Amino acid sequence: MTHLTYAQVGPQTPTEQIQAFKAAITWSEPFIQCLLAFQAVVIITAIALTKKGGLYTRMGFMIILAIIVRLAERLNVMGNSRWKEFATQNYFDRGGIFIGIMLCAPLLCVCFGMLFAMFREANTLLVDVKAMKIKAQQEQQQQKKKKSKEEEKKRRKKKD
Repeated sequence: MTHLTYAQVGPQTPTEQIQAFKAAITWSEPFIQCLLAFQAVVIITAIALTKKGGLYTRMGFMIILAIIVRLAERLNVMGNSRWKEFATQNYFDRGGIFIGIMLCAPLLCVCFGMLFAMFREANTLLVDVKAMKIKAQQEQQQQKKKKSKEEEKKRRKKKD
């Protein structure tokens, strides 16, 4: 098996793979710039929704991103058949490497980031609720002690 990979020409290490991928893309191409701008808008929207959005808004945004990721295969096939209309080279291979790296990976990272923020928020709320419950129990115990002391005082007055 090693003799087969030894004879192959091309990038071998992960660093070489990344460099080859970066070199294969025409970064000044409008299609690529629009794709990067789309990713920037998605990231900014996700940050804004995480800080100020409601739960349903955040979940809806995550569902939209998941739908885009789910449709990536179809987008790749459509891009493969129509790439001449919007790009200078065909980025859409059968394996979907380009669409997976340039579209799906960033969207999934944004979804995981938003999900992590939701878990962190849920954790904070759970701790707050537990603290409130403990505080309420302590107040209830104090009121019971106060009541029992008052009742004991009344009993003593009746005995006297």
